[in-house]
Amino acid sequence: MSAEALTGVGWTGRVMQILHVAASLVAVNVMFLLGTLLGLGVLGLMPASVAASAVLRRSDLLAGAAEGGVVRTFWTHYRAEFGRANLAGIPFGIAALLLVADAAVLPQLQGPLSAALLVFTGVVVAVALVSAITTIVLLSRYDDRPAAVLRCALLLPITSVPMVLSVLIVIVAWTAIVGALPVLLPLVGAAIPLAIAVRLIDRRLDRIDDAG
Repeated sequence: MSAEALTGVGWTGRVMQILHVAASLVAVNVMFLLGTLLGLGVLGLMPASVAASAVLRRSDLLAGAAEGGVVRTFWTHYRAEFGRANLAGIPFGIAALLLVADAAVLPQLQGPLSAALLVFTGVVVAVALVSAITTIVLLSRYDDRPAAVLRCALLLPITSVPMVLSVLIVIVAWTAIVGALPVLLPLVGAAIPLAIAVRLIDRRLDRIDDAG
């Protein structure tokens, strides 16, 4: 039975749609983890994120109203975007290594220098997170080369401050929720914050495409 038919049934149809979306989010989270592991972590994270974004961008797919299904769509994009996603992810891998080194040095510093470095680290983390998620969405939407995608991923947050703040609020809020309810982490730990962030960025890109 299609999602449209279920909607016509009434509240039972809506409940089934909600359950279908919830099951889809769990499936995306599991496939995201599997995809990351298949790429041995470092090589699997970006392709798994792009594949998850390709699914989470589509309400019809999550509700079971589209052909192909969540599982097939995820793994199709995972295979197709493996190389391009990893090339686009290189700058973020370097940034992650620098942040690890920074975290090792930070406890050894004291006074104003420590405070300044802490603030700088927080800004870098925020910029890297939003730029990485933006890159993921761009890769799932367009077929541009990694260099072009990265340029857009760096420029878009600068011209979309409300979007950036919204994405950061989602990440902080979800971190707090998972901290209070850790059982959510293996179920929908990556899917829910990514789904919300993807929709926020996707909506901004839609407006830009319409204006262009």
